[in-house]
Amino acid sequence: NRPELLTEIRSPWEKFKKVDWNFSRYEDAILSRPCNPEEVMFCAIDFCIAMDSLNDWVTKAMKQATRNPVNSNEDVSFSDFESLLREKVVWLPAIQAIANTAKHGEYRDTGWTDGVFKVAPFYPENLKQAFDACEDEMEIFHLIHNHRNVVWWDASLRQANNEAAEPAYIAFGDSLDAWEEVLEKVGLKED
Repeated sequence: NRPELLTEIRSPWEKFKKVDWNFSRYEDAILSRPCNPEEVMFCAIDFCIAMDSLNDWVTKAMKQATRNPVNSNEDVSFSDFESLLREKVVWLPAIQAIANTAKHGEYRDTGWTDGVFKVAPFYPENLKQAFDACEDEMEIFHLIHNHRNVVWWDASLRQANNEAAEPAYIAFGDSLDAWEEVLEKVGLKED
């Protein structure tokens, strides 16, 4: 009953601040020049694991509040919380699939069927034609190396049957913002 003895984290809000810290590390990784794709991917995975853990903390707090009406937010039931979470944190199934795959060492796409999460290069518009002209991965690698001061790495989220990918920076940032809204709505955001 006292997780702070091992973590120094005492509440779902403090856990949210830890996720925010993970996002900052991830942001630093994608914005560094030259960018290290391995660091980007490791920070992205760490963010997903931290966000999945936040979900555990908040779910536990909401279940406890339901059992103890004295401390609960009367405006939000547990089922309301689950609906709000699904509505607001739209990338949560993908983030949980990434976290569970990383934690358990096997592909787990529950909630995000045929999910694909991989490092992808991003580049300024003036290099688009050069990237489009590349015929294989080696040519892309050389182009990235030659322009390493302006090309950066991010992770992309997509499903195998769909070529449209969402940059992780957008999906993660939107998820972090949405979680803050959820925590405020359910009365777990602290000052």
